[in-house]
Amino acid sequence: MDGWKTNLAILVSKERQYLQQYSNYKSMLNRVGYTPEISHGMLVEMAEHKKDLEKKTKPILDTLRSYQDLPPDKALAALAIEDKKRQYNAYEKYLEDLLQSALATSED
Repeated sequence: MDGWKTNLAILVSKERQYLQQYSNYKSMLNRVGYTPEISHGMLVEMAEHKKDLEKKTKPILDTLRSYQDLPPDKALAALAIEDKKRQYNAYEKYLEDLLQSALATSED
């Protein structure tokens, strides 16, 4: 009979321990904003949607990053843009000259 009482006391102690753990886990889930509507499928769907959004916004972010090196002043920004245009035109002319000289040497 004493063995039964000891086992019962252990079971009651374990029950209290498990109920306390359950309460702790429940409060932690409430703290982080868990709701029963959240499921694995929903999380996978959200992750795929996030990847799609990142793919769509990456070109826009890359374009915006190219403007980050512009000076904050409007006049200085206009000068920087003009400078980039001049560089672009110079590179374009260089490539045209290179192409013309390559064509001229291949015709000879």
